Amino acid sequence: MSHSAWAQSKIDWNDLARLTVLEEAIMACPNQYFLTLTSRRTLTSDDLSAEVGKVLHRVNAKLFGTHYSRHKRVRLATCAVQERSYADGLHVHLLIGVPEGSLQLKANPCRERVGDLVISEWLRADPETRRAVAQDSQEVYNFSGVSSYIRKGVRSQQAFDNVDLWNCSLPYTPSALS
Repeated sequence: MSHSAWAQSKIDWNDLARLTVLEEAIMACPNQYFLTLTSRRTLTSDDLSAEVGKVLHRVNAKLFGTHYSRHKRVRLATCAVQERSYADGLHVHLLIGVPEGSLQLKANPCRERVGDLVISEWLRADPETRRAVAQDSQEVYNFSGVSSYIRKGVRSQQAFDNVDLWNCSLPYTPSALS
């Protein structure tokens, strides 16, 4: 979650039930994507979170221009959950929502599909250890199925550490699109 949104909300985001609030915000967006980002480098949870945060920052800036970079009024709605693979490698699942009307805010809008843009920025950030074939981006057609999949490692309060709160964000401030 962005630092400002977290500070502004008076909600304890370390509560498992709060994921529903975030998922409802993403579900309200007309376009939703499910992504898996991997790296061949051995990353700690904090390192992976920082890498994902940098990529999301660049993607938001490309999509929304000054509405994001200067004013922080509009951003993608995101939910990030880290997971270990069988080989003990850490990767992240992202559930992304694109707020209605937000892609038309910029004078010269980005023409790349949002999921593809996230993957290309992820690969560009570390081309030696990130392979294009190991990344995945899909449009969401069955939200409950994707939600269930992304939460599979977060079934209890003890497993809530898998949720990458630094990269979970609500889409925009209420006055952003008016």
